[in-house]
Amino acid sequence: MTGLTGAANSADMKTVTFSRAPLTPRPDPLVVGICVHFGIGGEYNYVPSKTAQLVDEVGFDSFRDDLAWPVFDAPGTPPGTLRPTRLFDFMKLTKARPLLILSHSNPAVAGGVKPMNEAGRAAFADFAVRAAAATRPLNPMFEIWNEWNLTSGQRPPWLVGVGPDSDPRAAAHYSALARTTIAALRTSEPALTLLSGAAGVDPGWAWTQAIVRDGAIKNASGLSVHQYNHCEPDVRTRNATDIVDRLGDLQSRLRTQTGADVPIYLTEFGWPTARRPCVITQTAAADNIAQVLLWSAATPWMKGAWIYQLKDQGRNPDELEDNFGLYDYDFNPKPAACAVREAIKLIKGTTAFRLERPFRDVFILQATTPQGIRLVGWTTRAETRGILRLPGSETTRTKALCNAVPASASNTIALGPEPVIIDLDAANVTIEVSQTP
Repeated sequence: MTGLTGAANSADMKTVTFSRAPLTPRPDPLVVGICVHFGIGGEYNYVPSKTAQLVDEVGFDSFRDDLAWPVFDAPGTPPGTLRPTRLFDFMKLTKARPLLILSHSNPAVAGGVKPMNEAGRAAFADFAVRAAAATRPLNPMFEIWNEWNLTSGQRPPWLVGVGPDSDPRAAAHYSALARTTIAALRTSEPALTLLSGAAGVDPGWAWTQAIVRDGAIKNASGLSVHQYNHCEPDVRTRNATDIVDRLGDLQSRLRTQTGADVPIYLTEFGWPTARRPCVITQTAAADNIAQVLLWSAATPWMKGAWIYQLKDQGRNPDELEDNFGLYDYDFNPKPAACAVREAIKLIKGTTAFRLERPFRDVFILQATTPQGIRLVGWTTRAETRGILRLPGSETTRTKALCNAVPASASNTIALGPEPVIIDLDAANVTIEVSQTP
């Protein structure tokens, strides 16, 4: 960001009024989480002590990792030993609350690859109950399976639509597993936070709507979904606005379907910073993640958001999966590390938010503070600029989220993709907003 002030070039202008009057509080705080890798998939240089330090320093409420069925029930495990060992050892080091993914086929169990018959579902539910008992002191949350509607090796790997019974990825198979597992867990651990769904790529949300219809989130705490757009053919949609609009569309469909808002947990989202094939700059990734978190905080039905992932899992600059981290492979911070830390500070600094979207690509978040009105503004992408004009007599203190641009006291404030924080002393203020182009 080169500066915080500028002139509007658009004839389109809208006015928005903000007041220090109390805002409607969220019903519960947004859970901000981070994905880590101690459960499966190798070590990826995830050092337990360093990881725990960063999870706590950045301010995450939760971390998400795999508690894989075949590992937890590995043959020959000595009595009293909890596996995966690295995951259980890590969980003792951080104050953050675990979100544990109960998943993975278990070839040692009849019907355990994918658990789609009655015996397999019963065995999986028994594993879930034992896993919950083993982790009870840690106050965990649980997610039932991971991206059931995706299977590598198939073309496409994601299921388009609900799917026939002959397809293991079909919605009906997941719904049956979720219903069985939730019923068992609610009997043994009635207060657990249980998330159902964990859908991967789901064009038009047909699969997700089907599992909701089939009772997969009945008695669950909410619906979990995953969202990525870094390789969308239209590069203009590889941003946070596309993600929040998708989630808004999902909630609109579910509200029509169920008659009420459904609690949604975004348990995976992020942008890789590889050089190819889908190019997202480190700065853009930082801006996108911060925008999703701030929007989520102002959206009451959004209950949690987990960023994928804490650090890069490899060193290859041209491998997408290696480059999702807020930190690089060796724990050196990328721009997203600061953006997330500062966004979390903003979110935890208030319990009530108001979000205005005067133009499609301009967002203004309000948080009332003891000192006055705090606004946080941003635009979708660098090519789109927003202009805020405040009354000439209004005292402002303005700074970028992380950029080292000096604070500005101007009454004309330019917005870009990096969120800008504007503190006002006034009890009430009406601002003019424009977007260009």
